[in-house]
Amino acid sequence: MRSSARIDLDAITSNVQVLREHAPGAGLMAVVKADGYGHGLVPSARAAVAGGAAWLGVAFLEEALALRAAGLEVPVLAWLPTPGEDLAPAVAAGVDIGVYDVAALDRVVAAVDGVPARVQLKVDTGLSRGGATPADWPDLCAAAARREATGALTVTGVWSHVAFADGGP
Repeated sequence: MRSSARIDLDAITSNVQVLREHAPGAGLMAVVKADGYGHGLVPSARAAVAGGAAWLGVAFLEEALALRAAGLEVPVLAWLPTPGEDLAPAVAAGVDIGVYDVAALDRVVAAVDGVPARVQLKVDTGLSRGGATPADWPDLCAAAARREATGALTVTGVWSHVAFADGGP
């Protein structure tokens, strides 16, 4: 017998609404990576947006582009572009791309063709899941500011993984 899961998309919508009630001024990002954690990328994303999610988060550019192809127009952050991957389709689609060092920033800028790229700078706050180290952070911020001044990109945010995944110190 095959196992299966029944996903109550109304529950996703309701859960997002409850979160928004607890933080009414916050722009909530629903993370729908990994096929919506196995619940279906597009259906989960639509349910979250219906509940008031202002952003969607995915790991890979392919997922972000699938959301755009499905007609979802809310901001989408893709934080794990693959080295060597063509970034131009994501830049053209207005996907926010996570960058963690100057080389990654330059790869995004190289993909710009008339439309400024949208980037979010990632800082490592202790979990060691990528991000600029405290020593590299000033250089990344300065490089981003210089490139933003040329009109090649817009820095839309700064983010990190939580410092402790399993509780705290």
